[in-house]
Amino acid sequence: MLELFEKIGFAPRRCTWEITLACNLRCGHCGSRAGRARDDELSHDEALRVVDELSALGCRHVTLAGGEPTLRPDWAELIARFRARGVRCSMISNGLTWSEKLARRAKAAGLHHIGFSLDGLERSHDCVRKVPRGYKKVLRAIDISVAHGMTVVAVTHLTRRNVCELEALHAVLAEHGVAIWQLQLGVPMGNMREDRAQILEPAAILDIVPRIAAINDRGRAPRVIAADNIGYFGEHEENVRGAPPGTRIPFWVGCRAGLDVMGLESNGNVKGCLSLPSGLNGCSDFVEGNVRERSLREIWHDPNAFAYNRKFSVDKLSGKCRGCEFGEICRGGCTWTSFSHHGEAHAFPSCYYHEAKARASQAATAASARGTPSSRAARADAPSR
Repeated sequence: MLELFEKIGFAPRRCTWEITLACNLRCGHCGSRAGRARDDELSHDEALRVVDELSALGCRHVTLAGGEPTLRPDWAELIARFRARGVRCSMISNGLTWSEKLARRAKAAGLHHIGFSLDGLERSHDCVRKVPRGYKKVLRAIDISVAHGMTVVAVTHLTRRNVCELEALHAVLAEHGVAIWQLQLGVPMGNMREDRAQILEPAAILDIVPRIAAINDRGRAPRVIAADNIGYFGEHEENVRGAPPGTRIPFWVGCRAGLDVMGLESNGNVKGCLSLPSGLNGCSDFVEGNVRERSLREIWHDPNAFAYNRKFSVDKLSGKCRGCEFGEICRGGCTWTSFSHHGEAHAFPSCYYHEAKARASQAATAASARGTPSSRAARADAPSR
C-alpha cells in the first residue's frame, strides 16, 4: 500500500492546523494539554503565509483546531483566505464561545462545515469537560449552526465513562440535526495519561465496532465514522470507515501521516499528524521542522522526513502487529495510538482483527475442552476477510 502512495506522490491533501493552543477548558482527555496560548504562536502575517504555502502544495482540506480556534482573533480571515485559494476549510470547536454572530461570520468566510466535541450525555460530557452546563452549550451551538444552514459534525472520544451511551447519544445528535458523527478511542497522552482508568481495554473494540455498524445500518443521520484508531479488517470494516458506495478502497490503508496528511502546531511546528506528541508531551520525535526556519515545501519534501511512514518496512512491526497478514497494508494501525501506549509507532493495541482472532482461538480451546466441535464455537467471532 505504501507503494501506491509513492506512485501517487506524497502531498498534504489534508491538514489539521492548531491555530492556537489557547482554550477556555481544561478537558480530562486533552492530548495537547491546551489552556494557555503558546508564547511563540504564529503572527497574523505568518499564518497567512502558511495558508498560501499549504495551497501551493496541493492541500485540499484544512481543519482549524486548537485549543479553541475561535479564541484566535483572525480565524475567519484564515478561512476566507483558504476559500479564495480553493481549499475547503472546516473547524472543530468546543462550542462554548459559539453564537449567532460567530455562525454568521463563519458562513460569510466560507466555512465548509463545523465540528463540535461532545463526549457523552450530559453527566459524562460535563465531567470530562469540567464545566457546568457544557453539554447544553454544545447542543445550543449545534442548533445555531443547523439553523444557519451549516453542516455539523460531532466528535466523541470513547472512554469507559461514555461507551455505554453510544446509542442514546446518537439519538440526541439525530434530534439536533447533526450530519456526521466521528468516534475515536481515548489514548494515554496529555491529560489522559493521568486518567488511565478511563481508557478502554483492547477487547472493548469487539463490542464497539458492531455497535457502530448497527447504528449505521438503521440508515438514520448522523452517519457514524470511525476515526483512524478504531478498526481494522473485520466484517464491519467498510461500514465503520464511512466509505461512500463505490469507493475503490473501502478499508483501512494505514496511517497517512506524512503521506497525504499534515499537522501544524500554532508555533509553526510541522508534524505528519497533529495528534502525534511533541513538546508539551516531552517528545520531539515527530516534529519535522518549523515554518519559520524552512518553507512548508522544503519540510514536506525533505527525503528524511516522516520516516516512520515513508520508510516503513514490515520488520518494524512489533507487539500484536508483528507477523500479521495485513501488516504491509496496515503498517501497525494508528501511529498516535501506538506510540501513546507503547512508545513505538507500529504496535497498535486495540485491533479488531487481532482481538476477534484471539477470541475465536479462546472459544475453540474452550470448546475442545468441552468436546464441542471447535469450528462451531469459533464461527461467531471469527473476522471475515
